[in-house]
Amino acid sequence: MMCAPMLSNDDQVIGILSIDSQNPLGQFTQEDLDVLMSVAGQAAVAYENAKLLESYVKKQKQDSEMGIAQDIQRALLPTDLPQVEGYEFFASYDAAQAVGGDYFDIFHLPGGRICFSFGDVAGKGVPGALIMSRMHSCVQSTLKHVHEVEPAIMAINDHMCDTAVEGRFVTYILAILDPATAQISLTNAGHMSPIIRHADGSIEQFDDELVGPPIGVMEDYPYEVETRTLAPGDVVVLITDGVNEAHSPNDEIYGDPRVLEFVKSGPATAAALGKALLDDVRRHAAGREQFDDITIMTIGRTGG
Repeated sequence: MMCAPMLSNDDQVIGILSIDSQNPLGQFTQEDLDVLMSVAGQAAVAYENAKLLESYVKKQKQDSEMGIAQDIQRALLPTDLPQVEGYEFFASYDAAQAVGGDYFDIFHLPGGRICFSFGDVAGKGVPGALIMSRMHSCVQSTLKHVHEVEPAIMAINDHMCDTAVEGRFVTYILAILDPATAQISLTNAGHMSPIIRHADGSIEQFDDELVGPPIGVMEDYPYEVETRTLAPGDVVVLITDGVNEAHSPNDEIYGDPRVLEFVKSGPATAAALGKALLDDVRRHAAGREQFDDITIMTIGRTGG
């Protein structure tokens, strides 16, 4: 008997060629073994090429399916923002991967009011996107019947707790704006506090003491609601942690202080401020691969 290993490019054994003979008169020679070694080398190359082709075909299929998933997720996000006299809105969404776990929605409610739904799933990629789609469906179905912030967020939280996946919670903000009175009612479930930039350039944040646990963590939690009246020139800024945690090529993070300073000194209108903040984060990253999903939403009052 003689045997020869089939070796991969990194010299790992991926198979063995074995030949035996029952001829009592003959034995294998070194020349025979050299030939078998040569054949084993060719067989190993052919085997690895076949595995590479198989992996390529699978990758092509996965990329195609991921592209479909990306299109589906994008379809869940609003394509057109409400047009309301005296107000301006902006929203942008950039996933770190083909799909992501950030989430936003803006839609009309009865009586001319507008609902703003904004969240960040713990995790990104496909797991985050699956929770994000559940959150979108839950919010839409809840707000069709419940039009006040407090009962709405409690219903959303209870539903997500009923079907919660361990470790997959959502930091979330639900706000309702009444354009007629300029009042915005907001509740915060574990998310970073929204920033208010006033017409005079001063900034403030919503009360951190009113922040409750993330959605999907504690069932029946009594979330508190904060109501503010927006003055002409006021802009409310909401971001996910992909903004303040954006990394530069030399590993410096964008950071909360820079976010606050930019909101304070940036453009005065909601759309211009949102776009400028996104551009500034991208300049900071300077082409470095995105670490997390980046989502920005601004709500501004322009008229008297």
